[in-house]
Amino acid sequence: MQRILRALAVFSVVVSPPGCARYRPSPLDPKSELAELRGRDLRHVVVDRNHLALTNAPPTGFRVEDGLDESEMVAVALTLNPSLRVKRAEIGESQAALITAGLWPNPVIGVGVRPGIGGASGTLVEADALFDLLRPGERDARTKAAAATADEVNADAVAQEFKLVGEVRQQRLAALSADRKIALLKEAVDLRQRALEVLKRQRELGEAGSLAVSAIELELAQSHRDLRLAEAELNRECLILNRLLGLPPEYPLKISGLGEPLRVTVFDDVGDDELDARLIAGRWELAATEAAYRKAEQELRLAVWQQYPRLGIGPAFERELDGSKSLGVGLSLELPLLDQGQSRIAQARAARERTHAQYTSLLHQLRAEAFEARMLVRAAKAEVDFQEQQVLPLLQRSQELFENAYRAREISVIDWIAAQQSAVEARQAFLDASVRYRAAVIGFETATGQSLSTMPTISPTTQRE
Repeated sequence: MQRILRALAVFSVVVSPPGCARYRPSPLDPKSELAELRGRDLRHVVVDRNHLALTNAPPTGFRVEDGLDESEMVAVALTLNPSLRVKRAEIGESQAALITAGLWPNPVIGVGVRPGIGGASGTLVEADALFDLLRPGERDARTKAAAATADEVNADAVAQEFKLVGEVRQQRLAALSADRKIALLKEAVDLRQRALEVLKRQRELGEAGSLAVSAIELELAQSHRDLRLAEAELNRECLILNRLLGLPPEYPLKISGLGEPLRVTVFDDVGDDELDARLIAGRWELAATEAAYRKAEQELRLAVWQQYPRLGIGPAFERELDGSKSLGVGLSLELPLLDQGQSRIAQARAARERTHAQYTSLLHQLRAEAFEARMLVRAAKAEVDFQEQQVLPLLQRSQELFENAYRAREISVIDWIAAQQSAVEARQAFLDASVRYRAAVIGFETATGQSLSTMPTISPTTQRE
């Protein structure tokens, strides 16, 4: 008996595949992970173009010293953001499942040893190696279900990339807006500082009272407070931007466009049909749900095939008590008499219906969000048009009149300060309108998954293939 067991152990080692994987421990070290995050530097980053979701991303090796523009920031975020690493790891898991689905079942080795009893001499030995034969269509259904799962995970990962793209663009816009607000507040501080100097000179000449000087000093202090809050807000926006890019909070990120006027590109309006086309072509969440539905279809198909018997076949060896030996064919047949798979079929059919309903619900939700985003774009554009056509011309004319009246000493310095402050507030209102329009455009492009500067020509499914 011991010799037989020893022989089986040797046999199991011999038949093991030569390329068996070995376990290698990889412990998680929080200190090393933290050191890697803290040591990230854009000068040593190589942008991985295999994961870029935007076609206008910059080539590898862009210049960091010039500051990052929008496309460069998107490229960095898609390369470094840790959350995307999790989604891409899921792609590897789905690919591994796809490999497993295409494999045939392993053979089952059976050995029986029965010593003779009741005076019988010798030992009866039985051995067989049975290979389970898959039912017709079973392997194909498993492979297609695993492929659909891989497509679903891949599409979901790309959807997460597009979501991050929108967040990075919005956050960069927030930083640029905060920078322009600081410029306007600095202008207001400088304006009140100049007025205070004028009033102090007039007080020395007896042309202004202490009340006017005190009022300007109070306004100047308030302007300094507003400026400090705005600078703190810019620092906060930069911290959030660093987080989205996958950079350390303390990293001195250079942003192109800081200190420059905010540029606004006005796009043509999008009709209902074009909006639907952009939505279907651009939202990878829909592609992921489509893949999930294909998976549900194949799982239902697999459940139907599994209600039929399964056959196993292979060689069989037997050594009789008298020493004679025989070699033949062994068969096994699984008869689903008690369990005909009706429960699995019902669950698979219900899962398919649920996935269908999920797709319809998602499409309805995304379409409503896209229409809402378009409404915000239209409203923001109308405000920008009103500011440009009505407010800014009146502002320029009013500034000229007040400037001429102040030089002619027809108004006091207090009136002139009030007029200048109104001008600053008007420019701030135009800046806010421009920022809202750019933010609405980014929101619309994120809601449809398509840039307004391009036409919807490639669907997620086609692009993935």
